[in-house]
Amino acid sequence: MSTLHLKLAQHFMQQEPRAAARRLELQAPEVVTSILGTLEDHEVGGVLKAMHPSYTAQLLPNLEQVQQARWLQLLNLADIAAILRHVPKQSTDSYLALLPLKKQTLCRMLISYPDYTVGAWVETDVLTLDDKMSVEDAMLRLKKRTYRGPSRLYVVDHQRQVVGQISIYELLCRSGGQLVADFMDKKVPSLSGYTELGSALSASVWDRQDQVAVVNRKQGFIGTLQHYRVRHALKHHEVEQIAPLMSSDLLDAYASSFANVLDLLIPGKP
Repeated sequence: MSTLHLKLAQHFMQQEPRAAARRLELQAPEVVTSILGTLEDHEVGGVLKAMHPSYTAQLLPNLEQVQQARWLQLLNLADIAAILRHVPKQSTDSYLALLPLKKQTLCRMLISYPDYTVGAWVETDVLTLDDKMSVEDAMLRLKKRTYRGPSRLYVVDHQRQVVGQISIYELLCRSGGQLVADFMDKKVPSLSGYTELGSALSASVWDRQDQVAVVNRKQGFIGTLQHYRVRHALKHHEVEQIAPLMSSDLLDAYASSFANVLDLLIPGKP
């Protein structure tokens, strides 16, 4: 195999993961696993996230168990759940067993929601505050998690129901002994996990924010949903049109080299 062709194909996958994913989806899964195996893990993750979940599900059986676990760890839980909806039911448990126990439980919850509802696409690894916490307790929790998420945090009660939200910046301005519940914003827009994606996209909750709390039928907090995730999820139900993000000449050069690599890897090709 030409080193130049391989490097150009790798660069194509690194710089244009969505376009590369569309081309790879036209190939046999065993060929694609070989190609992706030439990339660094974080680069593999970029391509996997751009692939349709039904195709990614076909890649898993071609991997050793250690590699299955490594690739799944590159994805967030919503993406993993979307993939596992497309594997045979008897295989779901074996793939879930590759995840830490807490993630297994959360992933099962996501799988229980239909993929056309927001509950299937929420971010579950979310730091929340307890309504009985003091400012000092809240800051300790943030430091313990080395928090780098959204600037607004949700406050939940003992039943995991959302009772408020608060800005990190406001926490910094308050005295350590003050209770979070004393100054939190008690008006918290939320969506039901069973809200259909189309309805969620046009909901008024996005008027002043790009993140919303998602709750179950008992109003228990299950996670957060970013506006871009709704758009991303809807695209899984549509035929995607890939618009070139670079000059057509350069795209053609990448695509040609990519095709050469595929020709060399596909068994039986002359």
